[in-house]
Amino acid sequence: MTPLEEFMKKSERINQELFYLNDKTEFNLKDLMHAFNISKSTALRDIAELESLGVPIYATNGRYGSYHIIQESLLPPVYFNEKEIFAIFFSLQLLKSTSNSPFGHTYQQINNKLLNTFSKEKQKLITQTMDVVQYNSLLHTEYIDHLDTLFENILKQQVITFNYSRGETRERTILPVKLVTRNGYWYCLGFDIHKQAYRTFRCDFISQIKINDNHQINLSQEEINEGLLQQQNDYRFLDFKVEVTKDARTFYQQNNYPNISFEQNDESYFLTGFINPNEISFLANYLLGFGTDIISISPNELHDAYKILIEKLQHKLIKMNEKRG
Repeated sequence: MTPLEEFMKKSERINQELFYLNDKTEFNLKDLMHAFNISKSTALRDIAELESLGVPIYATNGRYGSYHIIQESLLPPVYFNEKEIFAIFFSLQLLKSTSNSPFGHTYQQINNKLLNTFSKEKQKLITQTMDVVQYNSLLHTEYIDHLDTLFENILKQQVITFNYSRGETRERTILPVKLVTRNGYWYCLGFDIHKQAYRTFRCDFISQIKINDNHQINLSQEEINEGLLQQQNDYRFLDFKVEVTKDARTFYQQNNYPNISFEQNDESYFLTGFINPNEISFLANYLLGFGTDIISISPNELHDAYKILIEKLQHKLIKMNEKRG
């Protein structure tokens, strides 16, 4: 290892030790040795280095001696370069350009707070720069006034009961676990108490949300992710493979779903994934969006559903032409 590499390794370790000690009031030498896999002599040198950086460490001697840290933040202020500053404001601009979000109308408030931390000259530069990049093609839906409520329910792991109006209105009771936005719509993923399975609900069909204290469920994020993955694997067991042209990538990138992948094999391109047999009609409709970029479709069930849709469109076109004639 060169002297420069050794210095860089030490600097990175010292930074990590700052994060490690930031929320501690006491530690001993073995804690540091074990956490960073370093020798006793290296740990002693690192403590001396931390003290030289201004970390308020003092030692107590004796058989049960240890190191103590005076209660104050060890982390230095965070500084951003110009590109990072612009990235933050562009991210806020993107938040503003959506129809709504789980965070309420906080965009302008955050924007003003951040902007006021800079000099007048820098504020002018940031404001002018915001006109350079604009988001004009995002899909918007009707405003949903309960996204922030659902977000709070998720954070607090609160079981909720609500009316769900899709076709007919039904009362549903779930533990909400995720909010997802796709193609201009917000969806809430939740564990359905009565079905004992995860379900997806479109948020604009949800109304009259009430906290349900009759049910208590405590799930870690790992348990939630494992449950969602397991259910998806059990539910979607029919694999499909659709050969497409290279140009199909553009439509896929603009309209993709978690269970559909775009793959390249030599000079061939494919849409692949797994679906439930009940989703064949949905997938066939989705494939229509690729137009003439579709080359072949399997399995036969999906091919037949796609063919039926094409025939229906041809029949409608004939009817339209007859009316025009």
